Amino acid sequence: MKICSPILLTALTLSFAMPATAAPSVNDMQQCQGIIDFVEYKLDNAPEKYPQADIKAVRVGLEGYDNFIQQEIVSPGLLKFNGGDATKAEAMQQQVDAYKLTIVNNFKKRYKDTRFYTDFAVAINECGKKSVPSGQALEDLKVALNTLVKLAKMN
Repeated sequence: MKICSPILLTALTLSFAMPATAAPSVNDMQQCQGIIDFVEYKLDNAPEKYPQADIKAVRVGLEGYDNFIQQEIVSPGLLKFNGGDATKAEAMQQQVDAYKLTIVNNFKKRYKDTRFYTDFAVAINECGKKSVPSGQALEDLKVALNTLVKLAKMN
C-alpha cells in the first residue's frame, strides 16, 4: 500500500495541474474573434424582421466577450511571446487582425444570406468552453448565445 500511495498522489497532482496550465492559445482565440467579428457583421446587416432588442442583446454579449478575449488572452499573449516588446506585439496584433478578416471573408462566402444560423451560437459556445469570462461578461454572453439560437429559429 505504501507503494501505491505516492503513485496515486502523483497521478492526482498531475490531473489537477493539467487544467491550470492549459490556458487558451492566442491562435484559438483569434479564430474565436474572427467568428465574433463575422456575427457582428451579420448583426449590422440584419433584416428588420429581427427584433432590435434581440440584435442589441447579442451585440452586447459578443462585444463583452471579444473585449475579454483581447484584454485577457490575446494582448498579454502577444506581449509575452515577444518578450515584453510592445512594438513587436503590436506588429503581431496587425497579423492577428488580418487573419480575423480572412475568417470573416470566408464566412461571408459560406453564409451569403442575411439569416442567422445556430452554427453561429455553437461556434461561439465552443470558444466559450476554451476561455470563460466572468461576472457580467459571462451573463451577457449567455444571453447572446440564447438569443442567437432564438434568431436562428425565426427563419
